[in-house]
Amino acid sequence: MIFGSQVTDEIFSRRELLLRGGAGFGALALSGMLARDKAFADAGSLAPGQAHFAPKAKNVIFLFMEGGPSHIDLFDPKPLLNKLAGQRMPESFKRPITAMGETESPLLASPRTWKRHGQS
Repeated sequence: MIFGSQVTDEIFSRRELLLRGGAGFGALALSGMLARDKAFADAGSLAPGQAHFAPKAKNVIFLFMEGGPSHIDLFDPKPLLNKLAGQRMPESFKRPITAMGETESPLLASPRTWKRHGQS
């Protein structure tokens, strides 16, 4: 993509067009051949089978996020964060993580209360 007022016109010769577009034609031919082979494939070979074990989970929450989910989204309690709530960030935390040491805001406790359930 060209930004600004500069416009370039590239005219391809027949040879350049075939060289640059050859991969596209090859991919088109390959998709056609694979679609034809799929029509003759055994329908049961890719069908879902039985699970290896009886499933225990009733529901699953899948998080797809750029970067990673926070500790609150992962339901991972941070007791030290609640203990240090309202205080300035300790120097030991500022050294390895420089971006967190730029502000002098007090630490904020988790708004949720956590209880243990199940066996872990």
